Amino acid sequence: MKISAIILVFLASALVCSAAFSQGTGPVWVLAVDGEIGRGTVSYLREGLSEAAEAGAQAVVIVFSTPGGYLDSAVSGRDAILDAEIPTIAYVDREAYSAGALLAIACEKIYFAPGGVIGAATPVYFDKGRMEEAPEKIVSAIRKLFRATAEARSRPPEIAEAMVDRDVAVEGLIESGKLLTLTAQEAAQWGYSDGEAEDLEALLQAGGLGGAEVVHFSRRWIDSTVALLTTPWIGAVLITVGMLGLIAEMLIPGFGVPGITGLLFLGAFFWSHFLVGMGGWESILFLLGGVTAIFLEIFVFTASDFGLSGLIGLVLIGLGFYTAMVGPFTQPAEAMRAVAAVSGGIVVALVGTVVLVTRLPRTRLRLGGVILSQAITGKAFTKARKEATESPWVGRRGTAATDLHPVGKGEFGDELIDVVCEEGFLPKGTPIVVTKVEGYRKVVRKEERKGG
Repeated sequence: MKISAIILVFLASALVCSAAFSQGTGPVWVLAVDGEIGRGTVSYLREGLSEAAEAGAQAVVIVFSTPGGYLDSAVSGRDAILDAEIPTIAYVDREAYSAGALLAIACEKIYFAPGGVIGAATPVYFDKGRMEEAPEKIVSAIRKLFRATAEARSRPPEIAEAMVDRDVAVEGLIESGKLLTLTAQEAAQWGYSDGEAEDLEALLQAGGLGGAEVVHFSRRWIDSTVALLTTPWIGAVLITVGMLGLIAEMLIPGFGVPGITGLLFLGAFFWSHFLVGMGGWESILFLLGGVTAIFLEIFVFTASDFGLSGLIGLVLIGLGFYTAMVGPFTQPAEAMRAVAAVSGGIVVALVGTVVLVTRLPRTRLRLGGVILSQAITGKAFTKARKEATESPWVGRRGTAATDLHPVGKGEFGDELIDVVCEEGFLPKGTPIVVTKVEGYRKVVRKEERKGG
């Protein structure tokens, strides 16, 4: 009986030692947050943390040397760190000001290089070239965000609040009216430092990670691409081309180049904004609702000259783009640029669509022009195309009961039927004549009446 007990104890000890050994064999990933924190920083952090977890890393060390950056990017980066599946360690190599302070506090441990500082996180906006403190509403929201982040990592929350709001006083540390910035020694004294390290190697030794393989995760081209695609004016280009492609595709039977191009550009827009934590599912729902409303306007309500559906569709589409471009802490100037980008993109897309519909059947441009011309006139490649089946409707005269752009309603005696206009657009009341019948579709053109 004694021998069995000894064997069981031995096996249990061996298992514990084996587990402890296996937990300490993974690499340590090192990420660097330097310079201004922007949307490219968010995609870099998200991907770095994700790949480190997939690689079985023991921990991720985030080296900070940043003056701060954009609030919406800081909030998204903070969420990525809090949601990380592996331990995170902040190393304040030089300074972690403003947005950088929030990201550092979100890490499980904080180490300082000699001379490192953290804090000075009051939100500011730039207005007409001048730096102004954010209104009290924003300051209050950011103060509570810092507090909640500190509480999540079991750090004194009032210290984090004092970094944001100069009205917060901490007895023995800072009086009301001053903004808090902690040195390495002060951070250690007040629970915001787990130690001081001369360099990365010393940090790993202090954190019990000495001897581990170190993997430096470098910034990638995709981070710069995401930062570029999420700028307002590039966003306007993506919106313009994407909307133009989709609207043109609605007027073309089947699926062709305009639709594919539109989906690619809109996909790039939403992909980049989703990646930085700006766009949400509500943005996609707004867009889909708007596209559906415009589809109904073109193909259903056009028979009764009903324009409300189209207006609602444009508003919903605009909201879809706008909500993907701004967050609760986006600076007013950035929000106004987003409004201008969305409005300009949609207007240019609509103007382009009008030009496309009214001129393309005559100009027969390549690719999209060929498809549209073929769909409307049936003469995209050659006049030798097989004639449509003879029908008693061919040659019948009537009147456009609605605007034809190019789909609409035609009135022939007492009958009201769906028609497609060869010219691309004809106003309501225009005399028309049926030129061919293709299945259930009647193709018409303006009736040329001889004078005299």
